[in-house]
Formats: sequence, structure tokens, C-alpha cells
Amino acid sequence: MAKETKKKPMTLEDFAAAVHEDYLTIRKDMVTKADLWPMQRDIKTLDTNVRELREDVKIITDSMVSKADLSETIRRELDASPYAKESDVKDLHARMLRVEEAVGIKPKRRAA
Repeated sequence: MAKETKKKPMTLEDFAAAVHEDYLTIRKDMVTKADLWPMQRDIKTLDTNVRELREDVKIITDSMVSKADLSETIRRELDASPYAKESDVKDLHARMLRVEEAVGIKPKRRAA
């Protein structure tokens, strides 16, 4: 038969020693203030960088033109161009119709 070993009952001193040992083990893994300082510094730096980035994005967004503004600018530039005047295009279209009539070509439907 196997010899049974009897467990000695835990005393208050044994319990206190076990708790103290667990406490020391946990304390080794805990973060200290010295460990947190670099992280706090990095967070402050990141916060500053994000604020600066937001300001830059706002400046860029404010300086961008909308599609309507761009369309109007292009229209003004085209109106100022001697090669892109709508009246000239209409004149060319009318002249082409007269030439086609003179040559005897039937005018085809064209998109406006």
C-alpha cells in the first residue's frame, strides 16, 4: 500500500507568507512612474502633431476652390480666349451649313 502523506494545515503565518510572495511577484510586473513618463511624453508630442496636422488640413481646405468656382474660372478663361468663343462656333456652324447647301450635301442632324 502506498503511504499517504498528511498535509499540514495552513497557519496564519503560512497564509501571510504566500500573500507576500504573490505581492512581490505581481510588483515585479507592475509599471512604474518612470516607465510611464516616456509614454506620456509621446502622447503629448502626438497630440501636438495632430493639432498641427489639423491646422494644416484646414488651411489647405480653405485655400482649395470648389467645383463651382473652378467651373466659373474656366468659363471666364474660355470667354477670354479668341479660339473658344461660342459665337464663333455658331458662326462656323452656320457657314458649314451654307457650304453644304452650296455643294449639295443634305445637312445631317447634329448634337447641339
